[in-house]
Amino acid sequence: MKFVIKALDLLVSSNVYVSFGVLLLTWVSLDIRQIRHLELLGFVFFSTLFIYNFIRLIRVHPMLLEGDSTRHEMIFRYRFLLWVICIFSCLSACYFFMFIYKPLWMYLLPMAFVSLSYVIPVFKAGSKWIPLRDVPGLKIVLIATIWAMVTEGLPSLLHDEKLNYLTLFERFLFVLAITIPFDVRDLRFDKMSLRTLPQLYGVQKAKWIGIVALLFAELILAYRFFFTGTIALDTFLAIYLTYEFSMLLLYKSHPKLPERFFTFGVEGMTILMGLLMLLKNEF
Repeated sequence: MKFVIKALDLLVSSNVYVSFGVLLLTWVSLDIRQIRHLELLGFVFFSTLFIYNFIRLIRVHPMLLEGDSTRHEMIFRYRFLLWVICIFSCLSACYFFMFIYKPLWMYLLPMAFVSLSYVIPVFKAGSKWIPLRDVPGLKIVLIATIWAMVTEGLPSLLHDEKLNYLTLFERFLFVLAITIPFDVRDLRFDKMSLRTLPQLYGVQKAKWIGIVALLFAELILAYRFFFTGTIALDTFLAIYLTYEFSMLLLYKSHPKLPERFFTFGVEGMTILMGLLMLLKNEF
């Protein structure tokens, strides 16, 4: 049993778990539009795996100084393996990139720049250069925007050759909401200068902001089902149940909860949506 737990912890620490979640979210958006695009899924998975590992490896030493997180210690312990995964995933992402519809490149390249700038100093604050993640209040907006553009924006562009801003906003709200628990978890690690929602408004108010975001996402989902007819009943139920479970986990979030609550539970909401969609396809 301990081996299984350690293996799962390694999946989380190596960012395979979160990358699989991003892949499934993208697949959900493709499936709704009845598009089959394995190359895009391959690119999304490996580019996420590269970006997340690169970000964690660049910051592994500062993270160890910030606290006694088991996750941070595992990243440091397996950093050689993670660098191998990072390089392999970068090469794989470049390979799949070549098979993606070329008009999408104009959207992908700026997103790649923003993602890398998350930890590379590109923004000048006074006499000091800082990465985008250190710009006060920007971190959660950056994450939600990039995730929404990748998982919903790219399938929308493939289908209609233009962005569907309503569905894009719905995905943004979902990702924003499930990112808040991680800011709650990191309350003891994050510098006050980051000005995250829990730092600005306290844990309870930050959680309510996330719950309201999910309620608005549900309203958009209901509009898509009842008024536009762009999604079927089983799809509506799969996504709606994911929002409800996310709301529950968001409500239960607390800085002192075990790390696996966040890494397996909250982060697993993207995987849950994909699995529910797969399940409805089987029936």
